[in-house]
Amino acid sequence: MLNPDCSESFAPALPRRACLSLLLVLLLLCGLAAPGFAQSTAPESPTVDVLATPEWALVMQAATLHSQPDDGSEQFGTLRPLAPLQILGYTGDWAYVFNPRTKGTAYVHSDLLGPGQAPSSFATADPPPVDQEMDRTGQVDQATSLSFYPSDDPSAAYTQLDAGSRIELTGSLTGDDGQQWYRTVDGDYLPASEVSFASPTATSAPAISVMPPGRTFAGHWVDVNLSLPARMTAYNSSTPVRTMYTIIGRGPMATPTGTFSIIRRVANETMDSATVGIPRNSVNGYYLKNVLYTQYFLPTGQSIHYNYWSSNWGYPGSHGCLGLSYGDAAFIWSFAGIGTPVSVHY
Repeated sequence: MLNPDCSESFAPALPRRACLSLLLVLLLLCGLAAPGFAQSTAPESPTVDVLATPEWALVMQAATLHSQPDDGSEQFGTLRPLAPLQILGYTGDWAYVFNPRTKGTAYVHSDLLGPGQAPSSFATADPPPVDQEMDRTGQVDQATSLSFYPSDDPSAAYTQLDAGSRIELTGSLTGDDGQQWYRTVDGDYLPASEVSFASPTATSAPAISVMPPGRTFAGHWVDVNLSLPARMTAYNSSTPVRTMYTIIGRGPMATPTGTFSIIRRVANETMDSATVGIPRNSVNGYYLKNVLYTQYFLPTGQSIHYNYWSSNWGYPGSHGCLGLSYGDAAFIWSFAGIGTPVSVHY
């Protein structure tokens, strides 16, 4: 061990200054030789192939923004279809993008993007203050445009809610056009005249319990009535526990009727149409990540799950699955389990 008192160990051969210099050199060499003393380094930033000229793109289906090109990284939210993004570069299968709404950057799976044009100035406008904060869920009874900004200027609108869609609202305000508008939880806007709200009695009463199901089961089970607007009801024996709207299959991929049971559960699923014989790039193809609270009731892929890419609650819009809002999907996940009966009927 090196004696810290250099005057005793090295004085006969070296002056004190030389001793101190030698001590410093030895300490540096020890630090280089011993991995235990090496300094930790911060994770390297992803290498991005920067585009010479940034390109505008549109979100083709609901897309989650990430802090890193990694599905496990922090999420910045989910964008609706047709939301604009500017692609700054690529790293692997991820696009590094600029979000004009938040004026920030993020990473998104490049296969969720399609070519687009620069959005209108409404997309980058600062959001106006609301007149009143609110926390309500409304429904649009007919197809309704969502806008970047509360204005009736056509260039302010960028996507559309389907008839029957439910939407979470966080504020109300008067737009530049003098009309009342609602702000959504995603920071979009739609005219208040297009939104309706269920009466207090309708929201507190289990709607399907008015017409008791033809068959009941012991314990926990799930009843699905496909008659529009389609609803799912969680039952404990013959007692309804919770009723909710659900997205159902459409066209040739209608949700099958019958009595089934939960056969498999995946907390965070990746849904790939190729696994059921439908190419991803075909008309009916899909590739969806982070599908939470997925509970399969048929081996052909039909399941109950959180549906983050659509809000057409109560109406057709899936490939046979039963899509729910986040809160409803989380409830059914905790309510049901392997073997829970699922009765689907009109």
